Amino acid sequence: MKPIYIHCPNLSKFGKHELSVLQLSNQTAENSLSKFEKDRIDLLLFTSFTPERYTNEFHLAAKLADSLGLKSVFAIRTETASSSGASALHVAYSMLAGGQFKNALIVGTEIMSKLGREESNLVLGSVLSDRMRNFSMSMAQGAALITKRYLQDYNYKREDLFYIAKKLHDNGFENPNAHIKKKITEEDYKQAPIFSDPLGLYDISPLSDGSASLVLSAEVKSDIQIRGIGHGLGEFKSVELGTSFPSSLAAYKRAYDMAHLKPSDIQIAELHDAFTTFELIGAEDAGLFPKGHALNAVKDGVSAITGDLPINPSGGLKSRGHPIGASGLAQIVELIRFMRLQNKSTGLAHSIGGLATNNFATILERI
Repeated sequence: MKPIYIHCPNLSKFGKHELSVLQLSNQTAENSLSKFEKDRIDLLLFTSFTPERYTNEFHLAAKLADSLGLKSVFAIRTETASSSGASALHVAYSMLAGGQFKNALIVGTEIMSKLGREESNLVLGSVLSDRMRNFSMSMAQGAALITKRYLQDYNYKREDLFYIAKKLHDNGFENPNAHIKKKITEEDYKQAPIFSDPLGLYDISPLSDGSASLVLSAEVKSDIQIRGIGHGLGEFKSVELGTSFPSSLAAYKRAYDMAHLKPSDIQIAELHDAFTTFELIGAEDAGLFPKGHALNAVKDGVSAITGDLPINPSGGLKSRGHPIGASGLAQIVELIRFMRLQNKSTGLAHSIGGLATNNFATILERI
């Protein structure tokens, strides 16, 4: 497989924007293209979860290509719920590696602030299985059941989740693009409202607006290349929610096998943490820690931004923010930033689509 390089990673500020999806996408993409020859681009992948619902916008891949002045490009959109950004990267990688295209612009954007929380929760809940929805289950309730199981199986208390929430908020506080810039105390965590027991305010990612973009190239080298990619699907027919996601296990295995690497080779990671326990489960499924030990690793500072294995140094979805269609691509942008800042050679990103039904793992190498 020919090497594919990453150029011009760019991120908007996450939070609330007054712009449309197309306008914000155009701004982010222009920032990437200002550092890459626009005429080289022959493929545009746009990704967004549901701009049709959030902002009443349609046919955005072609409209974005037009607004950017990209002529005769192959312009398409991908969507895999909350892993949309990651799936766009993987599709572009495969199209470039196959030899039909040489340079791809990838843009992921979501504007969620135009809908209220109740309506947005219904939109997000639409990705769950019919059986789950017949039980009136929301995404947060599904994550709460998983969290209860995790705490019970590994003998933790709800209060122990403070340590992961604090780490993510501390990291986000230092991120200039983060939606949530607030350090929290143990008392803050205890006093925060519970949204879906045991998950409270500081355990659940916010509804964010934001955009991410980058360029993939099969012909222009950079210091970052994609070393391995992997995907995995979960089943919709089951309502049993455990402390390991088969879709993640499959994605990690494919990525490790392709990269010819082991979990011990990973030096830094950005893992999907729409809920605090999802970082823990993601790290354990990746083989970075034994089952049930990821939370202890947080407590011991192992996965802190200055630890031996930094995980979510950006603040993750929890603190950086979670604009659904952009998050998977934002993880790659942030991973590159910290690989360069901390002089790391191998990084891992993990993105969850739905309630672990369409997951992706990406391994980057700094050369």
